[in-house]
Amino acid sequence: MRTAVAVLFLSLQVGSIVYARFSPRRYFCWAPNDYVVEYQLDVKVHGHQLSREQVWARYQIDRAHQTSVEHPAEHLIDTIRQYEQTYGKHDQAQVRLDWRYDGHPELKHWQWPQ
Repeated sequence: MRTAVAVLFLSLQVGSIVYARFSPRRYFCWAPNDYVVEYQLDVKVHGHQLSREQVWARYQIDRAHQTSVEHPAEHLIDTIRQYEQTYGKHDQAQVRLDWRYDGHPELKHWQWPQ
């Protein structure tokens, strides 16, 4: 019985790692992270452009991650979307996130509201 439980546990872990390598979110994963996401975040609230410091405070972005993060851009998107759907739902915010992986030339975009 103990062997079956151990095999099941390890199988679930391996399955999670394999899934995470092909999924953009990768929240609960032991898979190695081998890239950096460089990003620019522009936010307007009630038509007024927020300063960088105000944007970082709004989404609680740590000082070490103000221009780049070592996790998928989808984590930033999820953080912004969660904030705008809850705390900021009456702020009429317009958000634009531009990012690229590891300095690749392809710039990707996301905006709120979608």
